[in-house]
Amino acid sequence: MDKKIKSAQHKKLVAVENIKALERFKQNFKPENVGEIPEVMEGLEQHRQDFFAAVAKLEEYDDTSDAIQACITGRIDMEERCRRLKSFLRENQRKEANSLNDSLLANSTLAFGRPNTSNIRFPKIELPTFDGDSTKWLSFRDRFVAMIDASAELPPIAKLQYLLSSLKGDAAVPFEHVTLTTENYSVTWAALLKRYDNSRMLIREYWRRLHFLPAIATESVDGLTSLVDEFVRYVNGLQKLHEPVDSWDTPLSNMLLMKLDNETILAWERHSVHKKRISTAS
Repeated sequence: MDKKIKSAQHKKLVAVENIKALERFKQNFKPENVGEIPEVMEGLEQHRQDFFAAVAKLEEYDDTSDAIQACITGRIDMEERCRRLKSFLRENQRKEANSLNDSLLANSTLAFGRPNTSNIRFPKIELPTFDGDSTKWLSFRDRFVAMIDASAELPPIAKLQYLLSSLKGDAAVPFEHVTLTTENYSVTWAALLKRYDNSRMLIREYWRRLHFLPAIATESVDGLTSLVDEFVRYVNGLQKLHEPVDSWDTPLSNMLLMKLDNETILAWERHSVHKKRISTAS
């Protein structure tokens, strides 16, 4: 039993020393250390869990009243220390986020081409978002490059902040632990390009989406509008990828026709029966 107690006491001591190191980080904190906050918060939670796990073992191995009282006092003290430290970290992380937002507003030459206008309050820019849907990648990429990446006014750490805040869902998962540092912007953007900016993969995905668009079962204005909007979106994506869609009138028209309900197909046939096909032969 003594060995088990000593082992638990050692684990408790290690956790306490690690938390003391984080408290020294708080005491010596400078604005340039803000990029380390996510890792510090992650470490704080881990060391906190290690501490309470060790205390639970000590309570199990020694249930005398003095030992239990010492464990209770230790729990209360550690909980308060961790709460103060976490509050400090969150507050400074929030200040940095607000600072980056102010930077974007003050440097809104992105949208207005007005240098040296730091005293003018421009409207907040609505940044694009990307959730991992590859058929939405091209639109996100072009908008983000124009609004953020190409800006000479924004520092890399601000660009990284806006890039990470723009990623949602599956697209955000690989980058959820990226630290806010200057050098991480180019690394993260390059990783995102490598993952999604693949024209061959995008072309295949656009074609797959076209083939598997759900057909309309019954005549419906809303259903037809939704179908056509999605169909046009995928075709425009293929066109942006330099596929010769202008010469695919027949296969694309027939592909769309097969998605329509019987009443709409009949109306289309009545409308188009008198239309003459334009020959492209020379």
